[in-house]
Amino acid sequence: MLFSKTFAVAMAFVPAIFAAPTVNEISALERRTLSPETIRKLEDGNCDLSKAVMPTAPSPLPPVTSGLTLGHVAIGRGTQNYTCATSTSASVPKLQGANATLYNVTCYSVRAPSVLSSIPVIALGQRIDLNNDVQKYTVSGHHEFTAAGVPLFKLVTDKANYGYVQAKSVANTTAPADSAKGTNGLGSVAWLKLSAVEGDYKELYRLGTAGGVAPKTCEGQPAFFVVDYAAEYWFWK
Repeated sequence: MLFSKTFAVAMAFVPAIFAAPTVNEISALERRTLSPETIRKLEDGNCDLSKAVMPTAPSPLPPVTSGLTLGHVAIGRGTQNYTCATSTSASVPKLQGANATLYNVTCYSVRAPSVLSSIPVIALGQRIDLNNDVQKYTVSGHHEFTAAGVPLFKLVTDKANYGYVQAKSVANTTAPADSAKGTNGLGSVAWLKLSAVEGDYKELYRLGTAGGVAPKTCEGQPAFFVVDYAAEYWFWK
């Protein structure tokens, strides 16, 4: 997949300009060259995560287990993957995992929550270019599913190691009514709470989803297809 500079810039706001960006501001920022020092500050991780507050759905997910602390926040941008037994309305798409690149936005959860909440929608409309310096430096890992169908989050790159976790969904709630309609106009996938099966984190949440919903039936669909999505992922340990 490809990501345009707009998403990279949205993720590259330094504290001095941590305010919800307008279209003109984003356009202006696209023309700016980000220095190595700015990129370093994006990755420094020096922020008090005890003050971070997760977004809440109209029908809230179960709270974080008492005693856990926030360890990482990422934006996932990729695809929800589906299969169809037939290409007729008699079949229903079946979720076959997901694939996403994870971008480190940990400090945005406290420095600029309003910017963070806007990023999934921005990300959904953009294309990924991992040759882009900002995007290379802000990647924190990847999300995929194991051969056994278990969600896996590998927060490891050649620049940092934030750990990993395999997890299972323990609760879900419908995305808010005003969530993004997605690239196919069908809405946004559910918000989730997941519990660790193994790894460096105990719980995680998929929140602020944008897109990812499959058609209600398989009519006209191939045996395998994907739907673009983006979301916030909050990792607790």
